[in-house]
Amino acid sequence: MDRVALLQVISEGGIAGSALAQRFGVSRAAVWKAVEALREEGLGIEGTAGDGYRLTDATGFGPVSLPWRLHRPVTFLPHCGSTNAEARRCLSEDPDSVHLVVADAQDAGRGRLGRTWIAEPGRNLLFSLVLRPSVPPQLAACCVLAWAAAMAEVLDCQVKWPNDLVTPSGLKLGGILAELQAEADMVRSVILGVGINVNQREFPGLPQATSLIVESGKERDRASLLAELVAAIEAVDTQGPPDLDPWRARSHTLGRQVRIGDVEGLASEVRADGALIVDGTPVLAGDVEMLAEDGCAR
Repeated sequence: MDRVALLQVISEGGIAGSALAQRFGVSRAAVWKAVEALREEGLGIEGTAGDGYRLTDATGFGPVSLPWRLHRPVTFLPHCGSTNAEARRCLSEDPDSVHLVVADAQDAGRGRLGRTWIAEPGRNLLFSLVLRPSVPPQLAACCVLAWAAAMAEVLDCQVKWPNDLVTPSGLKLGGILAELQAEADMVRSVILGVGINVNQREFPGLPQATSLIVESGKERDRASLLAELVAAIEAVDTQGPPDLDPWRARSHTLGRQVRIGDVEGLASEVRADGALIVDGTPVLAGDVEMLAEDGCAR
């Protein structure tokens, strides 16, 4: 039985189990079993003798509710090592498809520079999206900046060069890890791995981490937020060099004194290829350390 189609029918109004069984060519017991599986994803479905099945709460998060909410195929994994690794596997099996991989938990997620990305199961967003910008490889980094800015607009936060989503005070809400596959003169694909702290309240040993619920006091519907983020990412025009003005408008880095490796000074601009200009020197990669006016880290 197509459970996404079943959920769609139930969402349109009360319908009896017998009518569903006839419509999908299965037994009433099979319908009941499918409805129970939908409930296990967090969907609220009531069933009465008079009104049949009715959707009362659409905030599910799972292999049926996500494709239904996003109106697209989704590879959902209750648990995985890394969504980027799963996206690579999907891409190797079907190179031409647009893959979206979502996990409820992962134990081998990575941030930049090989760091581990730790997230409480069932509370956050962990996903990887395969994208195909029409740019040469040297402009892939600026595409990532543009996608980060689009997500920051949805989250109403700021972007820290090169790929962190942060609050105005610099606390980290999320991170991005992009993996590039390219020919000599053109990008073949970018796997955009994203981790967003959504409904997690505590971050032991991570004083610079925060979440949407900590900042706003409100729990978020992860499926709805995921749909907004994916739509914003895919709306960015990358059929050529992307517009970086949205990144500049959301930047937590520009206009500040920073240190990146041996380079220290004012972060004045981001170049068309994504390089950060620090005291006149272009920096293509590295960790940004914010400095106070006296040059000390803060």
